[in-house]
Amino acid sequence: MAHAQKFHRSSIVGLAIHYERRAGCELANKDIDINRSQYNYNLAQSMQPLRPEEFISKRLNEVKHINRKDIVVMVDWIVTLPKNLTEDDEQKFFESVFNFMKQEYGQDNIVSAWVHKDEKTPHIHVGFVPVIIDNNIEKLNCKKLITRTHLKNFHTRLTDYIEPLLGYRPEILNGATINGNRTIKELKNQEDICLQKAKNNIRDNIAVSKELATQAENIKYEGSLITKVKSLSQANKVIKELTISNKRLSIDNDKLIKIINVQKKEIDMYRVMPLARRVEEKEKVINNLYSSIENLEKRIDDHEYDIHDLQRRNLNLLKNKDKLERQLFIHESFLSLIGLENIFKEFKRIFLQNDLSINIRSIKDICSKTINKVTHMFDTLKERITFLDNHNLPDDELITNQNNNHTFKDLSR
Repeated sequence: MAHAQKFHRSSIVGLAIHYERRAGCELANKDIDINRSQYNYNLAQSMQPLRPEEFISKRLNEVKHINRKDIVVMVDWIVTLPKNLTEDDEQKFFESVFNFMKQEYGQDNIVSAWVHKDEKTPHIHVGFVPVIIDNNIEKLNCKKLITRTHLKNFHTRLTDYIEPLLGYRPEILNGATINGNRTIKELKNQEDICLQKAKNNIRDNIAVSKELATQAENIKYEGSLITKVKSLSQANKVIKELTISNKRLSIDNDKLIKIINVQKKEIDMYRVMPLARRVEEKEKVINNLYSSIENLEKRIDDHEYDIHDLQRRNLNLLKNKDKLERQLFIHESFLSLIGLENIFKEFKRIFLQNDLSINIRSIKDICSKTINKVTHMFDTLKERITFLDNHNLPDDELITNQNNNHTFKDLSR
């Protein structure tokens, strides 16, 4: 059995402690027999002597990747020793798994390959950094490397690789396949129960219908002749409807009985079906599930692209907003410096009231006020410069605004 698990950077040290059984560190797995830990070994020790966390940091500096906390930086394949393997072939099997992983994911990306013999079943942990080659550039991308199709074909490819090396086919089973055997059986049993309940319900309805029909037929009617005739007509109508319902329920009941018999035959056929045929049938179901999952992943990718696009557009809008705010600040500062704030407000009020237009008389009045204000400001600045010259003071005096409200200090001091 082989199983893959993905890890973020924050989980690497904890996984390394489990790999190496580091002294002084508490192990979460209580099934580990510490007395047998001395028999564990790392097939990648000579090839990659660094600690996992050190090697991953080094490798990440060499490949292109997004600097995010939730990015997958390592994948761990756990391959359990098959039950049909001879004791003499155990090490050869683990070495073959290790060589297959190097070929599959690249020797430069292998973190470690620890064989654990101190747990219930011997197994190997092969950790690697998920790196792909895109336009001759190494990139960290677990999503593109470990796809559904990749996982679906992994066990077959691994078994095909190891079989000629051992001389017989190791029984490397997928955990999903094992669960699938149990699930199919449970589903069949559950279908039998549901159909049996449905059959019982139909039988109960038939019995009730017959009872109602009997009660309707045995009604004793009292009263006038007209009343008796009406009552008899209504009773006949009820009896007719119940009879039709009874026939319908009988037909449905027969159909369900046939379905149950067919399913019983299918289950019996499944039980005697060769293992290869069972696997083939389950593979069809699994392939359909993978197709559905891949479609969902494509939709998720589309949504992620839309989100990133919206984030990019939002960032551009924020940049434009900052630019406009800066331009507005400069504009308002200029009006404040010249002393035209109030004149501009008057122009804005008239302009907006007249649907973005202004008559010639109003504009003449505003221009006149602007000339007077600018002339006054010019005279003030001229007097200030003369004062500085007469007192031998530098004429590069700065004029600053007050408190970001776009108004300036008194220039006539």
